[in-house]
Amino acid sequence: MSALLKISIAFIVVVFLLKRKVKLGYCLLAGSLLLGIFFRIQPDGYLRFTLLAFEDPANQKLILTLFFILVLANVMGETGQLERIVLLAKSVIKNPKIVIAIMPAFIGFLPIPGGALFSAPLVEKTDMDSEISPPMRSFINYWFRHVWEYFFPLYPEVILAVSITGMKMSEFIVMQLPLSIVAIAIGFIAMSRIRLSNNTVEDSSIGDWKTLVLYTLPILLPIILILLGLASWFSIMIGILFALLINKKDSLSIVSGILKRFPWDVILNVVGVVIFKSFIENTGGIPQIVQFFTQHNLPFILVVTIAPFLVGLFSGMGIVPIGVTFPLIIPFTTPANFNTSIMLAFACGFMGVMLSPAHLCLVVSNQYFKADVEKVYRLLAAPVMSIILTALLIFYVKGG
Repeated sequence: MSALLKISIAFIVVVFLLKRKVKLGYCLLAGSLLLGIFFRIQPDGYLRFTLLAFEDPANQKLILTLFFILVLANVMGETGQLERIVLLAKSVIKNPKIVIAIMPAFIGFLPIPGGALFSAPLVEKTDMDSEISPPMRSFINYWFRHVWEYFFPLYPEVILAVSITGMKMSEFIVMQLPLSIVAIAIGFIAMSRIRLSNNTVEDSSIGDWKTLVLYTLPILLPIILILLGLASWFSIMIGILFALLINKKDSLSIVSGILKRFPWDVILNVVGVVIFKSFIENTGGIPQIVQFFTQHNLPFILVVTIAPFLVGLFSGMGIVPIGVTFPLIIPFTTPANFNTSIMLAFACGFMGVMLSPAHLCLVVSNQYFKADVEKVYRLLAAPVMSIILTALLIFYVKGG
């Protein structure tokens, strides 16, 4: 049985269990077990791969960062800051659809895994009347959270792509920017089917842009600190302290409220994700898939599209299709199609990541809004295909 078939079956089982309403953490643990069986992992290998997942400093930081994101979101919820931010945004922006899209897009400048969990409460508070279905809420939160990731120079996959290709960052940004513009447009087109009440706020006494900035400082501060190079978890902890300082509500009552409603199942899902990824990486399946594409003399267009897409789908991490497939794709490019090939491979790899059940942002967004996974995938299908078709069009028009 080929590595591609083994990993595909494991993913099918994960999706099947999700449709049966099994918690994602357990689904991914089952998928890990199945991968171990398919790749003939010895009993001690299961423990070794699990320990490797938690020994990885990146995973330790991830779990710690998401924990503090959950705390910050709960602090801002307990103190009423989230409602205040949304009220102020409605007051100064007026268009409710723009308001609900701006919330996750704003958080999208925060280059951390699971950032969709940061923006989900803002999306929820924007739609207080529950006029939008849970799957559409999850889609809006998830899609707009990632509209900058094609080019924003602080995302790890962008940095890695520039490093591997030897391109100038400015050149890479110009090349990728059309994909980001299309992603924003496609997101609003997908939102055109919803009807939101024009519940903007006309009372100028509520506040202006300066007041809005003040109330978003617990979110803005972590973004600024992360951009300055501080650790994500530490930066978010500073945001938590600031959120507590600018509110007069008793801190003990805030902590008590957080402990009562803390979503520990989100942490379970993160544990499932990191273990599943450890099995994907350490069984050696992904390199075997890429090797299959390069050794069977497949047409270049298939290698530059399907290989990154599958690696992104199976890994759930934007950096993986870049690091794994770019070194193999670059030798097959020509000077005429180099830039467009890189753009196409990046787009396909990232769209694979966007559809991955192991993508943490998709996991936490669906969980937060209690959205049906199948319905969210239906909403994602057309936008994902639109990005791939846009990239293909640019590839053929500009040098393919």
